[in-house]
Amino acid sequence: MTGSGWIWLALSTACFLGGFVQSALALRHGRYQPPASKLLAMAAGFAGQCLFLAVRGGAAGRCPITSPQEILVFVSWSAVLLYFLLGRAFRLSLLGLFIAPMVSLFQSLALPFLMRPAVRHPADDYWLEMHASVSLLAYGAFALACIAGVMFLIQDHLLRRGELQALSYELPPVTNLATAIVRLIAIGLVLLSVGIASGFGTDRPPTGMHLVLSVGVWLAYAALLAVKRFRGLASLETARAAVIVFGLPVLTLMMLEH
Repeated sequence: MTGSGWIWLALSTACFLGGFVQSALALRHGRYQPPASKLLAMAAGFAGQCLFLAVRGGAAGRCPITSPQEILVFVSWSAVLLYFLLGRAFRLSLLGLFIAPMVSLFQSLALPFLMRPAVRHPADDYWLEMHASVSLLAYGAFALACIAGVMFLIQDHLLRRGELQALSYELPPVTNLATAIVRLIAIGLVLLSVGIASGFGTDRPPTGMHLVLSVGVWLAYAALLAVKRFRGLASLETARAAVIVFGLPVLTLMMLEH
């Protein structure tokens, strides 16, 4: 485990997956699940993420976002962190149920490549570290907006068909989800703005494809909010757009390494 922390990542993934399965089965069979039990698995999974990042970052001597696999874990951590910070405020208690499978998938894909010890390469440019980490926090916010969009689409579908299932009662009202989507995108834009701006304070300012992709993601989400604000984009269309546009950050993660 020395220098890699993979065991903490494996335990974290198991917690998220186990919590998702437990909640999904409770919904399927119409059983009441206390809110504390839902949060317990999320909190345990988040603790595992923190320990993994601490061990990996300590071994590398820098923020552990030096490979696509580490970036997947960091974005997963960002999404869970923002869930704990904003879920209650946005009345999105069931958001954890939808985050868990995404985080489980990302971390399962990353885990086989992160069992080797991290290569020590201390950071020599802290502006670059800030640029990368804050930008990935923004992607975590966009991931939550995407998940909230999926929840909106499911709730809207159930209501339109008159299918009042257990899931329909557990999901937040569509008005809450619509508001949350817009706010999460706005938070992501602020974070991404800080990330892009801090990149120009580095010894190696972002250029070429790196800059094009980052600005492209910013413009896509800014355009979505502008259309929502000035053209009155319907909540249903906003939810669909939040899901579709998240493909851009995912594409960026696939194409870039720190």
